[in-house]
Amino acid sequence: MAERIRPTGAEIVPYEPVPAAGEPIVIDSRDAAARAMLATLEQVEHVLPQIEAGYAGDRPDLIVSDWLAWSGPMLAASWHVSRIQPWSAHAASEGFDFGRFIVGMFAGTSYAAAFDSLRATVRERHGIPPMELHDFYRPAEFNLVYQPRAFHVRNETFDDCYAFVGPTKAPAPGDFTPSSASGETPLVYVVLGTIISDLDFFRRCVRAFAGQPYHVVMSVGSGMDPACLGPLPCNIEAHRSVPQTAVLARADVFVTHTGMNSTMEALAAGVPMLALSRAPEAQTTVDRIVELGLGRTLAPADVTAERLRAVVAGLLGDGSVRQRLTAMQDEVREAGGAPAAADAVEARLSPSPSSRVSARR
Repeated sequence: MAERIRPTGAEIVPYEPVPAAGEPIVIDSRDAAARAMLATLEQVEHVLPQIEAGYAGDRPDLIVSDWLAWSGPMLAASWHVSRIQPWSAHAASEGFDFGRFIVGMFAGTSYAAAFDSLRATVRERHGIPPMELHDFYRPAEFNLVYQPRAFHVRNETFDDCYAFVGPTKAPAPGDFTPSSASGETPLVYVVLGTIISDLDFFRRCVRAFAGQPYHVVMSVGSGMDPACLGPLPCNIEAHRSVPQTAVLARADVFVTHTGMNSTMEALAAGVPMLALSRAPEAQTTVDRIVELGLGRTLAPADVTAERLRAVVAGLLGDGSVRQRLTAMQDEVREAGGAPAAADAVEARLSPSPSSRVSARR
């Protein structure tokens, strides 16, 4: 990212992350989620001294740190500076405590003891005030939420310490042409994310959609060779990855794992979703999609070829879903995106109007 950032005039302070060891952790179970949290803390332990050295003698006035960048709240507490927390997933508030869910999921796992021990070590080495796992998921003094307010669960519980700016990357269709579909043929896009590869699921999709009156584009993930699916029907194509916003710009239905980035891109493009939760925290997103009438879902046991075919056919013919998606598209557009986020950050650095008047006097 450095070469994209440098032209803005920002000073780059690089650090070296922990070298990757083995395959990426696929967060598809409680145990995998706990292992990922321990790996996150190990990354913090490795990077924190580099950040402290990089800002020695020039501490910031404001820290903007992702909700998984735990060095942010640690250093804000240690340095006594203000912090903004962007939430790429569901933000925490008094009415929606995502941290309680995380703590409950983590309790009793085999990684809990090692996590607590390492957290105590990091605190002692770096003079960090006492912080529990739950503290990493609490709101900051100000928060950026990369969703429109209308989509967020319990959105009535959020006060003016939150700015719902929506997705910060405007849809950029780019270039993608399906292998054999005409412009009038409905397009169904199927993806489980860039990491998860589930051969059995994609084979079920082939059985479900073979010979159907629409074209299917499947993105199977980096860990799977599309050739493993064997010869495909003429209306189905499979790739390791595709330019997602380009496909969504053409898609009529999106079969998705409901990662927040994918969900927001689908809302921005106005594409109905068949929402399939593949990670513990994604269930909240699935529930919200269904509650708002933006798509449908299937329980894991019901993800059969027959049910996939039936639900996709139902979404293709459901005009009411498309009407609700059009309204949500307007919410995404009006949220403001990256410019609104930048304005919110700059406002936290600017003196108050009364301070500016005093300064002029």
